[in-house]
Amino acid sequence: MSEMPKSVAIIGANLAGGWAADTLRQMGFEGDIFLIGEEPDPPYERPPLSKDLLLHPDAMPKTLFLHDLDYYAQQRITLQLGVRASKLDLPGRRVELANGGQISADRIILCTGGDARRLSIPGSELPQVHCLRTLADSRAIAAGLAPGKSVVVVGGGVIGLEVAASAAKAGCKVTVLEAAPGLMTRVVTPEIGNFLLHCHRAEGVDIRLGQGIAAILGARAVQAVETGDGTRIDADMVVLGVGIDPADTLARDAGIATDNGVIVDAHCRTSVAEIFAAGDVANQPNPYLGGRVRLENVQNAQNQGAAAAEAILGSTAPFEELPYFWTDQFDLNVQAAGDTLHADQTILRGTLESRAFSVFYLDQGAVKGVLTVNQPKDMAHGRRMIMRHLRPDPAALADPGSDLRQIIKAAS
Repeated sequence: MSEMPKSVAIIGANLAGGWAADTLRQMGFEGDIFLIGEEPDPPYERPPLSKDLLLHPDAMPKTLFLHDLDYYAQQRITLQLGVRASKLDLPGRRVELANGGQISADRIILCTGGDARRLSIPGSELPQVHCLRTLADSRAIAAGLAPGKSVVVVGGGVIGLEVAASAAKAGCKVTVLEAAPGLMTRVVTPEIGNFLLHCHRAEGVDIRLGQGIAAILGARAVQAVETGDGTRIDADMVVLGVGIDPADTLARDAGIATDNGVIVDAHCRTSVAEIFAAGDVANQPNPYLGGRVRLENVQNAQNQGAAAAEAILGSTAPFEELPYFWTDQFDLNVQAAGDTLHADQTILRGTLESRAFSVFYLDQGAVKGVLTVNQPKDMAHGRRMIMRHLRPDPAALADPGSDLRQIIKAAS
């Protein structure tokens, strides 16, 4: 592994793959770079897909794409778009493509991401049933949003709630079905989930907890859904927001170790020394959560893609990402970092009623997680506390009039 590679193939022309390619060039790599993607578009940001692009599908933001096509040509990054990588030939260090092509490379980075889960229920193949993962998905959903239309969103996670908020803003009648007893249960506490529940209901979104979907009704078009208890809800469109599965089949079929994604070490290296992985597909040890985890967010995709490239070029620094996500729903900007689910002390700074507050999660006095609603400056300070393992004064932390910079200084 000490010999510098002459070529790198990146499977996944997404955020992780794009950042990996950029980083290779920025660090002076002069060899061949191949960026392979199933979608017809070059790498782009996914957060707008569930928000601005649903409401304004024709107003493509200039910042959506990482770069224009000319950039890749100038940087000598060979794009292979609209084609699937079908097989890894590890002994030959080749990527076989579904169109019959082959790409040989000394190193390979797997940035295959994840596939939106679909439900095997009656009616799930009707044309008005959508998942949201790609730019094409976003455009298809946007085409069905109009005042008075009935939209059923299955899943009360981040994507489901963002779609629900956008559909409500578009004047649709929105119902959210969530099988769990609360919202966003994977990433927030019941108290925060309940806060979001009240906010959505105040905006007219009909949220039904503890309700799954049994069938989608309609002959050639969606007419209604049937819930697990037999309730019928009229619908013109159904959006499935029930999570993603890691796209690790390519790796597994090649004999690379997988378990809820592609297993990588702290340097993004897989069980095969010349193969790396980054982004939603990579399952990596995380010091902030105390175990292996797949992080499905923009920040991790960018930074882990860059870290994989750096490791290929000889970096020995471990990649240690502080888990972080953000979501915009109606007038709420929610951000969370670290571990917000396992704490022996929770400190609320401000009030939920104000819709601008912060929550600090402590374990044995140390800040392990922070969640903010419409308080982005508090998030910046909270991240510093987590990364420095600080034990701030709880009373000062709870006082919204106190200066977090001084609290950090006193605890350092």
